[in-house]
Amino acid sequence: MPKGAHRTDLPAEAASSGVKSKPSGRQPLPAGLAFRSLLPGLLRAGRDLLKEGGWRLLAVYAVSQAIPLALVSPLIHWMFTQALASAGFHAVTSAGIATMLSSGVSLAWIAGLCVLALLTVSLQLSVLAVAAAQVRSGASLRPSALAARLLPVIRRLALPGFLPLGAYLFLVVPLTQAGFFSVLTHSIAIPNFVSGELLKSTQGTLVYVSFLVVAGTAALRYSLAVPLFAVGGVAGGKAMRLSWRATGRTTPALLVAGAVGVAAGMLAGAGLVVLTLLPTLAADLFFPRAAAGVAAFALGAAQVAGVAIAGGLVLFVAGMLLELMDRSIPLLPSDVQPGTRKISQVSTAPPAEVRPSVARRRRRRTAAAVAGAAVVPALILGVINLPVMEGLRDVPRTLVLGHRGFSGGGVENTISGLNAAAAAGSDLVEMDVMQTADGEFAAMHDASLQRLAGRQDAVGDLTLAELTSITVHDQFGHADSIPSLRDYVLAAQEAGQPLLIELKLHGGETEDYVERLVAELESLDALQENIYHSLSQEKAEELKLLRPELYVGLTLAVAGVASPQTTADFIVVEEASYTAAVRESAWADGKEVYVWTVNGGDAIRSMLRDNVDGIITDHPDVALRDRNSMGTDEFMSSKLYDAVMRFVVIF
Repeated sequence: MPKGAHRTDLPAEAASSGVKSKPSGRQPLPAGLAFRSLLPGLLRAGRDLLKEGGWRLLAVYAVSQAIPLALVSPLIHWMFTQALASAGFHAVTSAGIATMLSSGVSLAWIAGLCVLALLTVSLQLSVLAVAAAQVRSGASLRPSALAARLLPVIRRLALPGFLPLGAYLFLVVPLTQAGFFSVLTHSIAIPNFVSGELLKSTQGTLVYVSFLVVAGTAALRYSLAVPLFAVGGVAGGKAMRLSWRATGRTTPALLVAGAVGVAAGMLAGAGLVVLTLLPTLAADLFFPRAAAGVAAFALGAAQVAGVAIAGGLVLFVAGMLLELMDRSIPLLPSDVQPGTRKISQVSTAPPAEVRPSVARRRRRRTAAAVAGAAVVPALILGVINLPVMEGLRDVPRTLVLGHRGFSGGGVENTISGLNAAAAAGSDLVEMDVMQTADGEFAAMHDASLQRLAGRQDAVGDLTLAELTSITVHDQFGHADSIPSLRDYVLAAQEAGQPLLIELKLHGGETEDYVERLVAELESLDALQENIYHSLSQEKAEELKLLRPELYVGLTLAVAGVASPQTTADFIVVEEASYTAAVRESAWADGKEVYVWTVNGGDAIRSMLRDNVDGIITDHPDVALRDRNSMGTDEFMSSKLYDAVMRFVVIF
């Protein structure tokens, strides 16, 4: 070490004393970081921050969400459309993404929007950390004061070292289901079709759970990075390294305190739902003609309250993290700035020269102003919601399709699963067809038999006779044999069950795959009575070209911006990719919209309320029950519940 250099990897006390200490194993934790004292301290810090900051901090939170939503999100959308256009596309598809990744101009647009998103999320959360620190230290929350504190933060954001922090905030945190911290990340999650497939086997479940554990651990260990970056004056990459060091033995307390905060937020959310529904339920019972109007304004109030609840949780967590940073200072290098004084050390009483009566009047005026600030947006949203609630009077025309049959009654893509879906009343059954080594066809989804039969064999390497002799099992204890396409179709005809047949590819198909499939179905007199789709645009359009009278769809694992240009009659959109923009674009092009795989209760009802043309679900019984319960005779409070669960984003 050069003479006079300062060791920054020692605790503050050792570094300032200049004494070289020999490694003596694991250092004892400071008293304030022991679980018994840290846990209640974190909870008190979160509570006290909310109590002291109150409406002022919630206002900062609301503005920090509104600006990215109104300005940054449209800009990111525009930049992405430019990336698509540079690659010769106007909609997101798997082929479009591959082409974009091979185009230098498209990559430049994508890099630009990624940097913008990372910067925005980092700055957004830094604003909240700085605002929380201001409240803890008794400083002002005026815009000028916040701006002065944020200027050094913005300078650090301009350095390349912020990128690891931005990536952590934009990817790792949302993947742990904590994307509600920012309006730009609340929709980032593991797609349901990925998690759903993994959870269908023991091995897949272990992989999924292991991923969540790793991601969750990383999220906790790096949780001090934002306060260290925004308040402690540390660069992004270094903030993450120091956070990892500081949280090594405090993660259990942080996890428990965070769980308490989330539980309180969920309890508040449940209370909000009940309070929102009660006035509309009363209107349903006593003033039915007024129910839609009551529901619209109740929804507006719930939307404002939902923002307050989400903001309260975010700020509660901010208070916890600032407290943990303060207590962790002895474990950090001496160049890390101390955090903030505790709220309990700051006097909140009115100055002596202000008479109590004057202070009370000021508080009343402030409370009135805050109430007005909340009521006005609630009323505006209520007016906007009126046509939404009126539109929910429609009876859904959505078709319900059993995904690979019905897993509640049999293994996927087997005759028992088909019969279970038919018994449940499915409008159609979605199934998969693959070609075997001898050019025949079997009902099968996976290219490998590992998940369903515990074998390493590939479907494309086995003959039809070999495949149909194999027994498959699912996670519910069902067992059945793999059926040939012929046997599956004959069973569907016997049950009077129309099919949505997916042309599934494993890569080893014959060149006349489509022609052979058409001939097989024609021999069964089943070609016209079923409909078709495929993830392969080439195969979907080849089928449509060969037999124009067939109803053929293009399946999209990823979609966005608009409906793709295709000769297919409908598109099948993965649930995570489904948006109103894609739906309206498809309808404008005269194409129907099916959504897969929709399994959550709220998601099913949301798709039914949107009146999409079809939903493909593992739970056709639930979807059919919900569809049958909707209509003109349905209580408006039931419609309002669905609207609240959809439009009031709490978590």
